[in-house]
Amino acid sequence: MNIKNENMRTEVAEGLRYTHNRANSNTAKLLEVSSFAYAAIELLAEKGLIDIEVLDRKKKEIADRLVKKFQQEGIGAAYQDPEHDKYTFESSVEIDCENRLHLCKAACCRLRFALSHQDVDEGIVQWDFAHPYFIAHREDGYCSHLDRGHMNCTIHQNRPVPCRAYDCRKDHRIWSDFEQRIVSPELSKLFATTQGNNETEESG
Repeated sequence: MNIKNENMRTEVAEGLRYTHNRANSNTAKLLEVSSFAYAAIELLAEKGLIDIEVLDRKKKEIADRLVKKFQQEGIGAAYQDPEHDKYTFESSVEIDCENRLHLCKAACCRLRFALSHQDVDEGIVQWDFAHPYFIAHREDGYCSHLDRGHMNCTIHQNRPVPCRAYDCRKDHRIWSDFEQRIVSPELSKLFATTQGNNETEESG
């Protein structure tokens, strides 16, 4: 990516972050309105005009339906939860990746996950504008920070916590037997799916 495109991406990212911050402000107003709604519900219940148990069941049913719809349409901004300082995060994962790439084909670099506030504020790790704040992928499904020529990470020192903590040995989508270097029959699914349909998991 040349300097001009990088600067343009930075400007777009800042603009989107402003939009998301304004959305958070609107959420505060929404909470205020919600408090009035709950107050009204309690008053109606006290007067015997509605059944709280029936209302709760209906509310849960509708909430579950809306959450699924929001997830499918990519509505809302997501961050890591919980968050950790990636520069002090300690991980004991030691994988001989260079000796396994011909088998796993860097499948871990196709997984999707939410970034932390630290990642986004830092401005080094690119995020998916269509699904804030998930790590960005190219059209081929690989992380945008993967050097396809050498199959290594171009932001290794600044990589997010999920990349630091991820242990492919425990991911049955990639390995059937890690020690024997037998890949999982599920591995092909990580390459058959598009970015938008990949599992949002940093561990199996």
